[in-house]
Amino acid sequence: MDQRSAFSGVGYEEAVRRAHAIVPKLRELAGAQEQARQLTPDVLALLHENGLLRFLQPKRWGGMELDYVSVFDLPEIIGRGDASTAWNVGNLSIHHWMLALYDPKAQEEVWADDPDAIIASGIAYPQGKGRKVDGGIVLSGYWNFSSGVDPSSWNMLACIVRDGDKVIDHRMCLLPRKDYTVIDDWSTLGMCGTGSKSVKVDEVFVPEHRAL
Repeated sequence: MDQRSAFSGVGYEEAVRRAHAIVPKLRELAGAQEQARQLTPDVLALLHENGLLRFLQPKRWGGMELDYVSVFDLPEIIGRGDASTAWNVGNLSIHHWMLALYDPKAQEEVWADDPDAIIASGIAYPQGKGRKVDGGIVLSGYWNFSSGVDPSSWNMLACIVRDGDKVIDHRMCLLPRKDYTVIDDWSTLGMCGTGSKSVKVDEVFVPEHRAL
C-alpha cells in the first residue's frame, strides 16, 4: 500500500465505523498497555492499520483530513475500548494538524519517508527556553506530560524566546528523537498507558523552518 495516499479516500462515516470496530480488541489489549505504561506495539498496529492516528493529516500526505468534529467523536468512540488509547489518539492526531501549519520543508522531513510517523509534544511554553541565533533557535528545557512519547520519532516542544530578560517570541519547536531525552517518570494510578513521560533538551539548535 502506498502510505502517501493510504487513507486520503476515507471519510468521516468510514472512520467512525473503523473506530467502533476496534473497540473489542482494545478492551483485550488494555491491561497489557497499562502494565507497559505506554502505547504497545499491538495497539499501535491496530491504529496504524485503520489510519486512526491520521484522521487530521492532510490528504496530500495520505491522511483523511476530516472535519473538526472528528477530534471529539473518534477519541470518544475509541475510549469505549481503552481510555489511554483514546487520549493518545486525540492528542497525537492533533499534531498532524499542527505539522500542516509548519513550513513545507518541515513536513517533508517528517512525512516523506514515513507518513505514519508519530509526533509527541510538550506544550507548556514556560518549560522551554529559546535563544535566537542565525538560522533558527537554540532550545533548552524540561517538559512534563509528553503523551505517547515512547513510539514517537518527533516531538513538538514549546518555548519562550527571550533577549536577555525581555520576551520576544513564543515558538513550537519540532525536534527529531535524537535531539531530546525521554525521562521515565510516568508512574500513575490511572491512564498509565498514555506514557506521558517527561522530555529534556539541552542547548539544541532548531532551524527556523522547524520553529513555528
